[in-house]
Amino acid sequence: MSLVNQDVMKQLDVWLTMLIEVEGADLHIKSNSAIRARVKSDIVLLSKEVIEAETIEALVKALTGDAYESFKETKEFDGAYSLSTKYRFRVNIYMHIGGFAIAFRLIPSYIKTIEELNLPTALHKLAHLRRGLVLVTGTTGSGKSTTLASIVEEINKTYHHHIITIEDPIEYVHNDAKSIVEQRELGLHTNSFSRALRAAMREDPDIIVVGEIRDLATAESILQAVNTGHLVFSTVHTLDARETIDRLIAIFPTNEQNRVRATLAATLEAVISQRLIKGISGDMVPAIEMMFRSPLIQELIRSKRDNEIQDAIEKEGIMFDSITFNQALFDLTLAEKITEEQAYQYASSPSDLKLMFTMSQEYEKKYKNNKKEDDLFLKEES
Repeated sequence: MSLVNQDVMKQLDVWLTMLIEVEGADLHIKSNSAIRARVKSDIVLLSKEVIEAETIEALVKALTGDAYESFKETKEFDGAYSLSTKYRFRVNIYMHIGGFAIAFRLIPSYIKTIEELNLPTALHKLAHLRRGLVLVTGTTGSGKSTTLASIVEEINKTYHHHIITIEDPIEYVHNDAKSIVEQRELGLHTNSFSRALRAAMREDPDIIVVGEIRDLATAESILQAVNTGHLVFSTVHTLDARETIDRLIAIFPTNEQNRVRATLAATLEAVISQRLIKGISGDMVPAIEMMFRSPLIQELIRSKRDNEIQDAIEKEGIMFDSITFNQALFDLTLAEKITEEQAYQYASSPSDLKLMFTMSQEYEKKYKNNKKEDDLFLKEES
């Protein structure tokens, strides 16, 4: 590495250290702009220092290394970066109208448990599965990877299994506990998700973790894996269970979709969808929709009645531990984790959520008690 590159990497380490000190999640660097960070969902100024085009280009060359020529052709780069042995970051480099831009996502070295992440305890069920398909969904930054890592780590510490992960890039690092875990990164250890999946079938896995379902080849390979009795976890960039099922089926040609529906009806164990909300306390609060396998859900998928899935989740909540986003948001509001206004903002159906609040005697009672306390306070103040 040249002296110039060494200097710019030292500066990068300074910025990343600042990110850690302010408990930020993401660092954003772009040409001819100040350094910014995402802290508790908000973008804030981290350093007034303006990054010149030459500096960020040197940084890009240092981060991409031998892949720099490929980056110039594709205009995209995904990778990872380590700050000492304690902190790892997911890195995405891209082009924009002003030149280069780089986004760093902090990957905590410690994998938190389901309880530590304030996730529903029903997610423990997923660590005890032996076969089938589990999908964790949500938008970018919703915590999909963190939730999935927590479940995988629970399996690692509980069972004597062989776990193979295929990621782009590797984020959370799992050290062998009771299980053995082999993590493969796209580009470094394999050329595609689908090829790595096909190879995994000959590597004696109990559990396969696929970072993301991106294309038809990967989706088909996953269905083959679950059809042969393996447990497969993956993620999808979708908002809820119904959209996830529709999106996965739509990847396939029309003449294949009935077969895919039959496979999903038989093997889909759960769809876990999540959204992160900046709560009243200022901390990020997860709102989780959970759809667990049931005879009714299986029949709805098989018979193309996807529009009834949300109602089924609501009806089967107590029996199968399923829960809709609206119910999760209602519970968080009642627990005073988020405001009612935030609940409407993140709701799948704000009108249905409004009806839940209106019909709830428990919420009305709590609201009236709070109002009485406020009125008493105002009376005393006057």
